[in-house]
Amino acid sequence: MNNLHKHFSFIFLFFAISLFASFSLFAQETSENEIANVPTEIEELLELVKSNTTLRSIENKNRINIFLKNKSNQQKLLNDAKWLLTKEKNREKKLTKQFEDNDSKLSDLEEQLNLKIGTLGELFGVVRQLSGDAKSNFNQSLTNLEYPDRIAFLGDLAERKALPTVNELNSLWYELLNEMNASGKVSKFNYSVLNTSGEDEIFEVIRVGQFNSIADRNYLRFITEEQSLEFLSSNPPDTRSGLKGLSNFEDGDYVEFMIDPTRGSLLNLILQNPSVIERINQGGIPGYIILIILFSGLGIGSFRFMFLYNSQKSLIEELETGNFQEGSPLKEIDNVLSQKDKLDQDQLESKIEAILSSTGPIYEKSISTIKLLAAVAPLLGLLGTVIGMISTFQAITLFGTGDPKLMADGISQALVTTMLGLIAAVPLLFVHNQLDTRSREIIQIIEEEAIGKIASK
Repeated sequence: MNNLHKHFSFIFLFFAISLFASFSLFAQETSENEIANVPTEIEELLELVKSNTTLRSIENKNRINIFLKNKSNQQKLLNDAKWLLTKEKNREKKLTKQFEDNDSKLSDLEEQLNLKIGTLGELFGVVRQLSGDAKSNFNQSLTNLEYPDRIAFLGDLAERKALPTVNELNSLWYELLNEMNASGKVSKFNYSVLNTSGEDEIFEVIRVGQFNSIADRNYLRFITEEQSLEFLSSNPPDTRSGLKGLSNFEDGDYVEFMIDPTRGSLLNLILQNPSVIERINQGGIPGYIILIILFSGLGIGSFRFMFLYNSQKSLIEELETGNFQEGSPLKEIDNVLSQKDKLDQDQLESKIEAILSSTGPIYEKSISTIKLLAAVAPLLGLLGTVIGMISTFQAITLFGTGDPKLMADGISQALVTTMLGLIAAVPLLFVHNQLDTRSREIIQIIEEEAIGKIASK
């Protein structure tokens, strides 16, 4: 309405200005042509304004009628909406009452159900707990490789929200008894095993209760997360005969076999222990030098022992038979004594002493070397100990004491070299003592024979 009013004001102003201008022109023309009786532009303008006014009045009435009609429709829609709102509120009250009644009935039914269930509710809880525990234990048992389907049954029973049936209770009881029975038997079955090449291959697996399993005369490791088997990197020491006997056993046979009651943990720890060669390698360069000294000393001692043994045996045979061999000390002494008439007492004793003096180093040869090696070996072991401790302290300086494995190499070298030094020193000292004793016995035999012959002559 405001826009329409502005529109009419603008038109009126425009016609007023036009009327004023026309009136001025009309006054001038009247003064000039007072007699003329022709219609003027103002009259035409007035007729135009009148006709436009009538037309716009009709349009405005039509607009008002349309607005009034729509207004009645809007009122009808508003009334319809209010009626629907009232209807839904009534429906809400009805549903709320129905919900409260159902909730009350449900509470009564649950109470009645609990009364009727009685001890069955406690039994249901026990069954669920027992099924869950059995599933966890069976997953870690070797017997699960032969009976894998029971895990799904136990898992379903452990998560069941409804009461188990009688057949399900009987199945649970059967699975528990079957596990007890299988855990005390040795059984054979075919199963896929991860070989050393990283490929799955079917082997005849022999299961010893819940403890160990073997295939192809080798121990197997049970991977519980994947429910699979794989060969150990090597068999533990002193198990070859047991593996062989178990691989060929028949029902009723008796076989001595080493089992791991921890289901593989002890086997893994045993395999982590270094072998003799690995222990020696931990000693490093000092350990290798000590071993060279040990084998050198034992080699020298072996040759000298054979020499002294043969020499003593030969001398005893010469004394028993009286036949002296060429090059024998007894032969040389006998040759000197045969010249007793030509030599005086001092000359005779001097020649005998010369023979004995030259004979001693022959039988005492390399004995001092073995003694030196026996003394050097523990010193080298001590050197290796110092080197290992230096390495340990360097590891502590760099990485701290948080991880003992970082210090293990240095400590191993320190202890292994000390061990090797003692291992080398003990047998070398024993060899030295034996050789020294045997050489002294031989020299003593020669001296006693020489003194006895001098006295008898």
